[in-house]
Amino acid sequence: MSRLKVDESKVHHVSLEREDRFCPCCSGKMHVRYHRKRSVHTFDGPTRLNLKEVQCRNDQCSCRQIFSPEQESQIAMPRWGIGWDVFCWIGQRRFSRHWSVPQIRNELKDSYDMPLSDDAIEDHIAAYQVMVAARHQDPQEMANVYRDANEVVLTIDGLQPEKGHETLYVVREVTQNRVWFAEPLLSGATDEIRKIFLRAKTIADQLNLKISLWVSDKQDAFVTCIAQEFPDVPHRYCENHFFRDLAKPVLEIDSTAKKKMRAKIRGLRAIEREVLESQRTSDTPSQSSDTTSVLANDDGDVVLDYCSVVRGILNDGHGGPYNPPGIRMVDALADVQASLDRVVLSGKTGEPFRLLERLKGFIDRGVATQEEAFARVRQYTEDVRQVMDLMSNPDLSMGEQESLFVARIDEFSRHPDDSIHTHFSKLMISFQPGLFAGPDLSLAPRDNLDLERWFRLPKSHERRLHGHHHAGIRIVREGPTLIPTLDAHANHPGVFTRNELAPFEDATAPPSQIDAQHRHSVMRKGRSKKNDTSC
Repeated sequence: MSRLKVDESKVHHVSLEREDRFCPCCSGKMHVRYHRKRSVHTFDGPTRLNLKEVQCRNDQCSCRQIFSPEQESQIAMPRWGIGWDVFCWIGQRRFSRHWSVPQIRNELKDSYDMPLSDDAIEDHIAAYQVMVAARHQDPQEMANVYRDANEVVLTIDGLQPEKGHETLYVVREVTQNRVWFAEPLLSGATDEIRKIFLRAKTIADQLNLKISLWVSDKQDAFVTCIAQEFPDVPHRYCENHFFRDLAKPVLEIDSTAKKKMRAKIRGLRAIEREVLESQRTSDTPSQSSDTTSVLANDDGDVVLDYCSVVRGILNDGHGGPYNPPGIRMVDALADVQASLDRVVLSGKTGEPFRLLERLKGFIDRGVATQEEAFARVRQYTEDVRQVMDLMSNPDLSMGEQESLFVARIDEFSRHPDDSIHTHFSKLMISFQPGLFAGPDLSLAPRDNLDLERWFRLPKSHERRLHGHHHAGIRIVREGPTLIPTLDAHANHPGVFTRNELAPFEDATAPPSQIDAQHRHSVMRKGRSKKNDTSC
């Protein structure tokens, strides 16, 4: 940036001279050759650097290089329009507080009078992201973190926001809660996945660490690669994935019954319109003297509250293997039905009681149509709960859990004509080797939820940007540097300093990230309307 767009009276002038004035080739003294001016924004105010550049004037010396003052790089890197302090501040706001680029631009303009453009801020963010990722994955930095450790527990999981795009595989170490690396892959084939495990093995060997356990979901490529590359390391299957797979057909029955039940509970809006119309009529000036309104405001509010409660229950989709959404919905509606029963049995008459009786009829009709389906769901859910309680019982040793686990398999196998119980027994048999892997790993993680929950961090980061509730594809495209950067800030609440980042000023994005960005650029061009030749 050659000129600051600020009041010249506010510009702070700094003159810098090179301290080392001896030529690296002939050791002769170098002399000032050029006077260069450079302007940068810092939190101390706009600064203009007056740089005295030196060069060797020995005609016999082959060195023709021009040397700038050493202090220049301590204030700002070449071609930057901001100082290190602003650079680190922007990165901390972006990756720790998840500010958007417009937020950062407005804050710099309003609070510090720095008129930076969006493009300039995005360029600085990209450079910052690469530097912090390089520092986070630096062998020396990792050696310091694992200086007192001998064994580590590794987890692996994938994130694919959109079908047809790459899947981002992340390897995270549990004992220090640290992401080792992230890699986007186009294919989930075993040979491709093997590269991830070989890289993890290389890092562990460099740090002289023993991998005591792998935790993952039961993906075929994971199982194969861990068995081949880490034959002596136990591979524990994630219990959370096991519970979800175990309850999958039960949740499907529950979802179908829930949809059919909701479709039968109709008429809420008609009741609400009738109440609102009656209240509107009673509030008009022409009717203000009428004290015998068909539906008093207080009575109408009670009816509206009942309708709101029912609507809230019908719109609740939360739940899981232990308590399916449909069962939660039926139980909640049962409480409303009991309350309406008391209203109907009170024997009172009037318009509000008629409307509440209509509402009760809607609910009774919807629940009755799926009563048999939900009875089946309750039966199967109880079986799932017993397995989940068994696996999470802290009073049982791993051997006792496995014995009871096998007994449950035998019990489910006695129902060969029941497809759900057959599914239970087959899935439990396939997961059994991984659920009880290792001799005594009671202190080790039983699932991969730690890494799955960690994925909320980049998802939240993306959600702040594009406003959607899913993880954007940018997480995968820039994952090799974005994931380590976010993880670094999760463990470093403050602002990184120049001394921490300067050693990595020449870092570049890994080839996998560059390839992913290139593919994305080609894909965008391919679907561009400018390339549409159908007309």
